[in-house]
Amino acid sequence: MMNEKETPPTKKSMAELLSKFDPQSPPPLQSASLEDLQIWFECESQRESVLRYEKIINSARERKDFASLSTVQSQILRWYQPLRNSISNEQRSYIMGENRRDNDGEVEGKPTRKKDQKKYGPFLCTLQPEKLAVIVSHETTMATLLKGGEETLMHVANKIGSAVEAEVNVQALLKKRMARTNTNIRNDTDEVMSTDTQSVASTTIMDDNNSQEISASGEKMPDDTIITDDNKPLSGNWMYGANHLQQFIDEMRISKPSKKTRIRVERANARARKLLNSEDKVWTSAEKVKVGVALLKIFIDVAKIKSHIHNKGGMRAAEPAFIYEKRLIGHNKSVGFITMNQTFYKQVVEDDYISFEPFTTRHQPMIVPPTPWTGPKDGGYRALEVKLMRTHGCNLQEDALYEADLSTVLDGLNVLGSVPWMINPIILEAAQRCWKEGIAIGDIPSQKDFEVPPEPIRPESYPDFMTLDKESEQYKTIVEEYNLYREAMMKYRRIRQKNMDLRSLRCSAILKLDQADKFKGFDKLYFPYNLDFRGRTYPIPPHLSNVGSDLCRGMLTFAHSKPLGPRGLYWLKVHLANLAGADKMSFDDRAAFAEDNMENIRDCVKDPFGSNRWWMGLDDPFQALATCNEIVSAIDSGDPASYECSFPIHMDGSCNGLQHYAALGRDKVGGKAVNLCNYNKPQDVYIGVMHEVVRRVAEDAEEVLDFDVNQNLNELTKAQKAKLKTHRAAKLVNGLIDRGVVKRTVMTSVYGVTYIGARKQIQEKVEEKLEAQGLDVDEIENEIHVACGYLASMTMEVMGELFTGARQTMNWLATCARLISSQGQPVSWMSAIGVPAVQPYRQKKPYTITTILQSVVLMNYSDNLPLHKQRQASAFPPNYVHSLDSSHMLMTALEMDRRGLTFSAVHDSFWTHPCDIDEMNMVLRESFVDLYTKPLLEELKKTWELQYPSLEFPDLPERGDLDLSEVKDAPYFFQ
Repeated sequence: MMNEKETPPTKKSMAELLSKFDPQSPPPLQSASLEDLQIWFECESQRESVLRYEKIINSARERKDFASLSTVQSQILRWYQPLRNSISNEQRSYIMGENRRDNDGEVEGKPTRKKDQKKYGPFLCTLQPEKLAVIVSHETTMATLLKGGEETLMHVANKIGSAVEAEVNVQALLKKRMARTNTNIRNDTDEVMSTDTQSVASTTIMDDNNSQEISASGEKMPDDTIITDDNKPLSGNWMYGANHLQQFIDEMRISKPSKKTRIRVERANARARKLLNSEDKVWTSAEKVKVGVALLKIFIDVAKIKSHIHNKGGMRAAEPAFIYEKRLIGHNKSVGFITMNQTFYKQVVEDDYISFEPFTTRHQPMIVPPTPWTGPKDGGYRALEVKLMRTHGCNLQEDALYEADLSTVLDGLNVLGSVPWMINPIILEAAQRCWKEGIAIGDIPSQKDFEVPPEPIRPESYPDFMTLDKESEQYKTIVEEYNLYREAMMKYRRIRQKNMDLRSLRCSAILKLDQADKFKGFDKLYFPYNLDFRGRTYPIPPHLSNVGSDLCRGMLTFAHSKPLGPRGLYWLKVHLANLAGADKMSFDDRAAFAEDNMENIRDCVKDPFGSNRWWMGLDDPFQALATCNEIVSAIDSGDPASYECSFPIHMDGSCNGLQHYAALGRDKVGGKAVNLCNYNKPQDVYIGVMHEVVRRVAEDAEEVLDFDVNQNLNELTKAQKAKLKTHRAAKLVNGLIDRGVVKRTVMTSVYGVTYIGARKQIQEKVEEKLEAQGLDVDEIENEIHVACGYLASMTMEVMGELFTGARQTMNWLATCARLISSQGQPVSWMSAIGVPAVQPYRQKKPYTITTILQSVVLMNYSDNLPLHKQRQASAFPPNYVHSLDSSHMLMTALEMDRRGLTFSAVHDSFWTHPCDIDEMNMVLRESFVDLYTKPLLEELKKTWELQYPSLEFPDLPERGDLDLSEVKDAPYFFQ
């Protein structure tokens, strides 16, 4: 284990640390402090991947053993050097102004390479070809994997361009940091390059049995020499300088080229000067896509894998690892896709998950406390630049941040970020075993794809179809054939999409396991936080954090332990019942649930993969297994109250959005339904909605229709068709509706869920139930689609009737937002803790850029575009409530910190040690009452009236008689 308190014998500077960099392992603590190691992790980017690749190649070459490499390693390593060389040639082509055309010339409006090169060339030359080779291979592989094996050209190109820009920024940040030391950076860089770039000098040709080094002339070259296209050497320093293009220009000047060559170089320099001299320049979407497409085209041409097909010579033929193709989307729209070769995809998934290590994000958990936030751009990581708020490019929002007093929210973010975590090795090992043995559980998806039927063949077209008699047999036959084809194609696409989704889930699971495995040896991990524009907080690391799924949460525990005390074991038992789905009963009954299942609990702890796998069937299996381990360890310690426990327990709000609406409007009926009042047992708002929906659906299903339902639909009236549609939909879902079917729609209804969103939520649950009955959901997809739309409308209708207080407040907020947006102004407000919020929704303006592969349509999100008035109005009520729940959470975090208690949260899920649950419950209730004691809606209206004196805002909705102080005694407010 690594201990943050240990003092290394000799602390080295970051420059020295990087100069002795070993790409296979982090610097040992004997040479560096955790602060230095943290910077190493942040800068462990493309440069280190370059060195790692080359060290692996050298090691395999020395052993003459390429078979020891993993399948994925060997494939990517085969691409690396020819890809590097191709990128280097493209850079030289731009710099030298060589007048070469693409093989295709100018086709279908695509520019020639020379013409487009002038636009992407400066950006292409900002990094070394080694780094660009790593970036394009990593980003393309990752982007397609995360989408199940294929992704649009625009998205992949943008990811590549963004990664190039990020790497340029990291180099600049690292250079600045290293410049602040008293170390001669240039000398250190020269030293590391002379020792670490030995294999860069040569071209390595790899096959299954051997490799060899050759120069362009066929002779072995010195280790620090780079060979140019004209067979003249350049120094190794050229390849790794901080400013690639400028160093090349300087090198050319020193070598005294011809006048013609010097003019070309000066022209390239002039075109790139603005980019190179502007450290704060933000690359536009068009610039990123252009350079991304240029790199992507080179990559697609180079990246090959060996197929199972043998050529005439008996050798396995090569086939592209990635394919670019255009597909028709709709009648007149085509979209470019990048698709991963199926053979390569299988190799990636079947390879050990550690093969994903090079693909993980630069924004990882930290091993030292995050830099405290002190302003909109100051805080978070040590070297990586992150912003306080994710503003979606809204300049008004960014300007507002600089004008506001952010002290409260900054303190809150710093409290959340200062909580130390560690990896739970027991759960990590269990999750790794599930993955390796193909056990589909929780966030570990099945590793078997659905069987995809053959792609249906489109029926032959009939030129005279529109002139045929609609009553003729020929017309009916043609229509029937086309309908059968359309249904078959929809089924084919659905199953194919299911497989894509499965593959995406596999990739996500692998990334989570990789991050946990990477950081399992550290005693402390930290997650830096930032905000969205509403003030909601999020950890910055995307793959592993406590905001993640059950797998992530199960693999994390607090770094500090505390004795359970007299009530800690009780709350562990309650927590297990919550994770098992037994959360609709009193706390005492939940604790009894754990007692009743003690035999199951012990069996799971003794052998999680034995005959009793009870934990695998629970709602949150990995968190449940972790809880089982803590319960057994506490009991077996002989003194549970003294048992040191670091496992976090969380208390969750009861349909938290409705709780905030009930408090805003003092809605007593709504407040009772969502546990703002003191009851001995928890109220379940989802059950109440479910019962009413079940009653109404049963009525529709049992209704006797007064017309013949078997007659031709064309013979029915419009009203009869509507009745028949409702009747059939009700019959399909009657008997399938339970709490789980309506829960997500009820939960998200107060956050502005649309009819389409609600239908999708319900359809997922209904299809699960129909499949459990043995039905082929693909065969009756249309019927299911209609029935779930009917059920979504019914659920939303019931919600509106049962929670009239919440509906009145939502309507008032939306009406005010509509008035403001009618003035051409975005809706803005100040959150309860001082976060300025500006809604960024504007009309998207598409514009087209041409690349060497195709034309790409991008969206302009400028503040100068007209407002999206409908979205400004519809999105404001949920956004405002989100700003309130965030205010409540951060107020609780600050109070818990003042009391010296550990606290973390995921929106409306509040976490602390088991021994501190009772105190946290008191703090979060007091914070909620303090928040809503303020006249929030009155202040909001007053602010708007001052901003927009010409507008007449409606009166506030009438308040109910809910006594907010009762929340302090409501045991199931959070549970």
